[in-house]
Order: sequence, then structure tokens, then C-alpha cells
Amino acid sequence: MNKFKLPKTIKIGYQDYKFQEWEKHLASSNEAYGEFFQKEKVIGLANNDTGISHANTLIHEIFHGIMYQWNTNLNEKDEEKVCTTVANGLITVIRDNPWLLNYIKEKIEEG
Repeated sequence: MNKFKLPKTIKIGYQDYKFQEWEKHLASSNEAYGEFFQKEKVIGLANNDTGISHANTLIHEIFHGIMYQWNTNLNEKDEEKVCTTVANGLITVIRDNPWLLNYIKEKIEEG
């Protein structure tokens, strides 16, 4: 049972990006479970990706949005490596420390 549903959009920087769920074969690469499209302001996610893999893909694509919005100007290969490394590391830390997200949320709400 899913408690939370993915919203229609996510705000990254000053832009709102729409989420689109796709059949996996629509991705530009067979290996891709998600894609970030800066001009279209879309984050595409494979509709057959679930669980921790889906969470990792979502974080990975958000990092692409961050890289774009904060103008890192990395080449495509380097950006992909950074997004993959940081997303994989972060999702592992979150999985291994289930208290962490609630703690961070509480601290943000403190202001």
C-alpha cells in the first residue's frame, strides 16, 4: 500500500518541472528509468520502476535539475557520473538510517 502519491510537479530552483510516467521503452536509452528534460521542464519516470530503485531514479533526476538550475556547466558524461554517484550514496544513507528523513524534515520545519 502506497501512502504517498507522486505530485504532478516539483519545484527545483525557480522552475516547476512536470512528472510524466512513461513506458520504459520510451526512454532514450534502454538503461534509463528516468530522464530530465530542461527545455520541456519535464522529469520522465519509467512506470515499471518501483521501490528503492524508483526512489533512487527520482533523486538522480532531481540532481540533474539542480545541476541545470545552478548552472554547473559540466559535460554530459561528468554530470551523469556526479548525479549517479551522489544519488546512489544518498539513497544508501537514507535506507541505512531510516530516522534521517524525519529528522531533517523536523529541523527544516524549525526554521
